[in-house]
Amino acid sequence: MPRRGLLSLGALLVGAWAGMDAAGDITSETIFVEARGHVHASSIVETPRGALLVAWYENGDPTGSGPFEGQDLDKRQDVRISGARRAPGATQWSRPFVLADTADLPDNNPALGIDSDGRLWLIHATLLGVPEKAWGSALTRALVSTDFERDGTPRWDASHTLVPKPPGFTSAVAQAAEQVRIGPGRTTEVAARANRMLATTADPYARHLGWMPRTHPLVLPDGTLLVPLANENVNMAAMALAHDGGARWTFSAAVPTAGVIQPSVIRLADGTLQAYFRDARGTGRIARSTSTDQGRTWSAATPTDLPNPSGGIEAIVLRSGGIAVVHNDQTGRERDRLSIALSTDGGRTWPVRKVIVHVAGERFDYPSVIQARDGRVHVTFSDNLKTIRHVSFPEAWISTP
Repeated sequence: MPRRGLLSLGALLVGAWAGMDAAGDITSETIFVEARGHVHASSIVETPRGALLVAWYENGDPTGSGPFEGQDLDKRQDVRISGARRAPGATQWSRPFVLADTADLPDNNPALGIDSDGRLWLIHATLLGVPEKAWGSALTRALVSTDFERDGTPRWDASHTLVPKPPGFTSAVAQAAEQVRIGPGRTTEVAARANRMLATTADPYARHLGWMPRTHPLVLPDGTLLVPLANENVNMAAMALAHDGGARWTFSAAVPTAGVIQPSVIRLADGTLQAYFRDARGTGRIARSTSTDQGRTWSAATPTDLPNPSGGIEAIVLRSGGIAVVHNDQTGRERDRLSIALSTDGGRTWPVRKVIVHVAGERFDYPSVIQARDGRVHVTFSDNLKTIRHVSFPEAWISTP
């Protein structure tokens, strides 16, 4: 596949890709080249007919102005969710098209999924409280389509608005706040953070809003769709469970650990679920939690040895049975290196780590990863917040020196 529309072409070819595709086993391309404002947080799926569909959020008019002018670009009122499609066998992506756009409010963090009935789901957040409040005002929404294999915007057949109420959430937040207060590294700021968590439980808006999606939903064996979420007001995670195609919703208990967000959930061969989390507590490590009851309850999250500069991650189970995690393989604040790590022992150790892209001083983050039916692994990620990059490679490339 030819590379086209590369940003910082010389830097990428010399600093990032030299030697990587000598055998022709890795491809890289930008999905679009025109300016679309602040572009971030992609999600990729393979459709039942074998097309690739990618979603992201963007500013509709990068030069426009409005009542939210002066806000961060990802919180302005013109932020919308757009997408592009690559038809089966095609080498070109379609022109971008709008997937969801709430009038005068920003839509963020799309997560695409295909359910057990072959329907397309788009889960995303709409920020209700901008400009005074941002992520903490998120309202979780889901759109469902049976007509999405054609060009352009899918025809949305159903929509859902989620106001999560995890069982025992208030007490879970109180217990997690106490763990923060008495845990290692106690400082005045840590104590203040614990107090803020407790104050949040008294605010019904903060309890019920602020739930953000980020990664793919997981289809469970009985057809239930598990939607990973995290509450940005307290930095704690829980799962939404859509039963009977979304006719009925339940919610898991909260993961009993503060400072873990944007969970990515996988299912192991023995039926155990594992959630991997972006770090929001300053450990510099991806955390992991497990569930043995199909996502209803979760263990406390514990750090892995995978670095994380508080950036987005995603995990998948590969066809071989190994677990792969795509992440910024750094412990500082930089997100200029994106890697894929491989575990063959259920996530206990990660001896294989392969760099996907690394250009000093640039930004590559918020990955989405799938393995297509032909075995190729596809990763999309934000390329300097200007476009979405799509990289693909065979599974064997991960372990190739």
